[in-house]
Amino acid sequence: MYPWLQNTYQQVTNSFLQGHGHHALLFKTDVGLGTDTLIEKVAEWLLCTEKPSNDPCSQCKSCQLTQSKNHPDFHILEPIEGKDIGVDQVRELIVSLQNFAQQGGNTVVYIRGVDRLTEASSNALLKTLEEPRENVYFLLEAPLQSSVLATIQSRSQTWVLYVPQAAEVMQWLQTEFPTTSTSELETALRICRSRPLICKTFLENDRLQQRKTFLQTFWRFYKSRDVVLLFQAFDKEKEDILQQLEWLESFFNDALKAKMNITQGWINPDLQNGIIPFSQQLTAHGLLQGQQILHQTQRDLTEINAVNPELMLLDCLTKLVLVFE
Repeated sequence: MYPWLQNTYQQVTNSFLQGHGHHALLFKTDVGLGTDTLIEKVAEWLLCTEKPSNDPCSQCKSCQLTQSKNHPDFHILEPIEGKDIGVDQVRELIVSLQNFAQQGGNTVVYIRGVDRLTEASSNALLKTLEEPRENVYFLLEAPLQSSVLATIQSRSQTWVLYVPQAAEVMQWLQTEFPTTSTSELETALRICRSRPLICKTFLENDRLQQRKTFLQTFWRFYKSRDVVLLFQAFDKEKEDILQQLEWLESFFNDALKAKMNITQGWINPDLQNGIIPFSQQLTAHGLLQGQQILHQTQRDLTEINAVNPELMLLDCLTKLVLVFE
């Protein structure tokens, strides 16, 4: 388990050891923290039949079944093929929970993306959360900024996981990338907003150089107003598009700081030779407008599933052109 999650894990297990454990734990988490590893470790501890301490024993049959991902009393409920969690999925789960635990211990349900429950599936789940069977535990996960149905949240004990301190992430990155220069690690850390796993993937995939190339294309787009030019520079995967939009948003944020003569807290100080002239050619209002357009597009891409992402992206770039006029 990652070091920044260890403290939360200790607090969760301690609450059970002290007799204050809750039957439903809601983990609201920022992205890129590996919170699934925390939830799976809590599930393993709850399923362990020995529990010698805050850690599962790793020796009992239940632990061995969990480690082999074959535990009959561990249920996972999650969106299928990007769709919301439907009521039929919840009903099927409830039927399975009516049986006693096959290993004679606890039963654990892990709901990935509880914010993706439909109104019908949420209502179907509520009664089980209100009147849980003994030794049945729910581990619910939702993105930090997402909205979770109030009736579900009120029946759960909430644990909030924020991005760890930059110094802690930096220490971890130095062990993961011992040959990478400190300046490159610091740049990656700023760009990825200290989200450790996103930063790790960023470095592994050589995204530092890709970012520079992408932002050079943005500069040509700004000069030419050629929407197709920048559109073709975007990757195809939704997660990559979101990251590239973040690069652009941080570029606008830094340009706004330059406009206001703020020299501290830049995300992209290595690109100041491009950011400063860009800031000089737009008004503060225009820079703020551009940042807001990019931020809203990221939100729409994250929250709206029915619309084609490419159409959202084209709409975003077209709006940016209007800001430049």
